[in-house]
Amino acid sequence: MRLTARTVLGLALVLSVILSCRGAFAQSEWQKKVVDLINANQFSDATAQLVSLRDLSPEEQIQKDWYIELMRRIRIEFRYSEAQIKEQLKEAGYDTSDEKMREWESKRYLEMRAIDGERRYFKHAVANLARLDPELRANRVVTEYDKQATAARIQGCVDMIEASDGKGKLTHGRHNVFTCVATIPANTIPAGELVKYWAPFPRTTCARQQDVKLVSVDADRYEISPESDLQRTVYMEKTAEKDKDVVFKLVFETTSYAQYFSQEYLLENAKPYDENSEVYKTYTAEYLPHMIKTDAMKKWAQEIVGDETNPVKKVSLLFDKIDATYPWASSNEYGTMTCIPEYVIREGHGDCGMLTLLLISACRSVGVPAKWQSGWTMKNSGSCGMHDWGEIYYEGIGWVPIDMSYGKMKSDDPVVRDIYKSGLDQYRLVSNDSIGRPLFIPKKYFRSEPVDLQAGEIETKDGNLYFNKWNFEMTVETK
Repeated sequence: MRLTARTVLGLALVLSVILSCRGAFAQSEWQKKVVDLINANQFSDATAQLVSLRDLSPEEQIQKDWYIELMRRIRIEFRYSEAQIKEQLKEAGYDTSDEKMREWESKRYLEMRAIDGERRYFKHAVANLARLDPELRANRVVTEYDKQATAARIQGCVDMIEASDGKGKLTHGRHNVFTCVATIPANTIPAGELVKYWAPFPRTTCARQQDVKLVSVDADRYEISPESDLQRTVYMEKTAEKDKDVVFKLVFETTSYAQYFSQEYLLENAKPYDENSEVYKTYTAEYLPHMIKTDAMKKWAQEIVGDETNPVKKVSLLFDKIDATYPWASSNEYGTMTCIPEYVIREGHGDCGMLTLLLISACRSVGVPAKWQSGWTMKNSGSCGMHDWGEIYYEGIGWVPIDMSYGKMKSDDPVVRDIYKSGLDQYRLVSNDSIGRPLFIPKKYFRSEPVDLQAGEIETKDGNLYFNKWNFEMTVETK
């Protein structure tokens, strides 16, 4: 869909209303019906309902087009037929009987949607099965590589604690040179058309990330978003050429640090919150549709923290509960989800960002300010991986990092075991301090990822270019 200038600025709000599907927002009768049909996996009926609509307002037209796009994206996520998934199960050495598959599906170990009566399976369903089924997880063969990786991470935690003063001192500084390359295969875009790309760029307001510097840009035109942008980007343009890949390349530098606060220090120094402060009001509020304080979320979080009033202990209790209950698993694209924390609780699993959003929602629901942070993790090999984590605000101390999906370390030392409740390693690139923020140069079409921003966004005059149409790679060199 092409948006006019008059409607572009309101797109983020309209989409938050659409995706939230909550009673706080007025929904038309047709919208309620379409949402119900999509949730019931009756895509053909939902499409027929949408096609029949006439005389829509600009905002309603956005909603209509989004629902059509949403169903298209869900089909991409649930791309495998039952026959195809059985073949994958067979190759993995798993039971392929209908009885066993129905059991896995009922327990939400094998993710499936019966779209228009046909069983369609999530693109990572088989890989996730070994992570979610307790029996398969217990029988998983731990390779020597796995053992070495776990040992290296534990040793890194020990080193971080030993170098720290336990009060948030920055340690283990490392200078990084990142190279980001986005590649659109030749002839995907007609020759002569302008291609627009929004690439991730480092935030400068995080103490753990300093010396941010742009080194080079391979584009016909570029512009860096303001430092105040909570989802920071470099906007680039190029013109497509016949029989040539469209390649955007961005190189930048940072210095990253580890930071650790001991639980003892936090317990001794955290003060009662000033509930009238802007930071408290902002970061204990809902930010729909994925940072929620519904009655159900408040009840769930309150049952975990009980009568505890100390914010440090509240966070610790919530962290322990989420870590023990919801294993990490590959997720659907966030743009296909109506409410991520509710998905985690319902499905029983989540990836790094999903677990983080559950933690943030739970913290805010019990009066503890919490916020999102994301970007990339680095490996000494030079490869990078997308990752999401968070920060907790303690009065009298400030923002303290927390990594929900890293969870509790496998260590007999309780200090090492709990390090990611209040610490973060130096292997991070921070490009986002929030979710779902408008881009400083607005897109005209729906974002591929309306929540996070890590690979970036691409569009042409004809529409958004979804993730399955282009490739992205982030590498790092340490100097």
